[in-house]
Amino acid sequence: MDTTDISKSLYNAMIWGYIEAIKILWTTDEFKSAIIGIPVSIITFKIVGAIFWWGRNNDIWFGRTGGKILYYLINTFIIWVVMKIV
Repeated sequence: MDTTDISKSLYNAMIWGYIEAIKILWTTDEFKSAIIGIPVSIITFKIVGAIFWWGRNNDIWFGRTGGKILYYLINTFIIWVVMKIV
């Protein structure tokens, strides 16, 4: 048996182990929301940035607290919608 055969068999065993772990974790809602939450947070950041840009151009100031509340409300809503679809 060659060393490449041994490393191939170890590599395949690790890959299939990771695939099985992801399949098991995907059944939990917490793991799904964590994985889905990363791109949704980036999208929400862009949406809130556009809202703030529009507000600055129209002399509307949301403030720090208003921005955080707006971010979390939009983020929570988008994650809720995506979780209902998935």
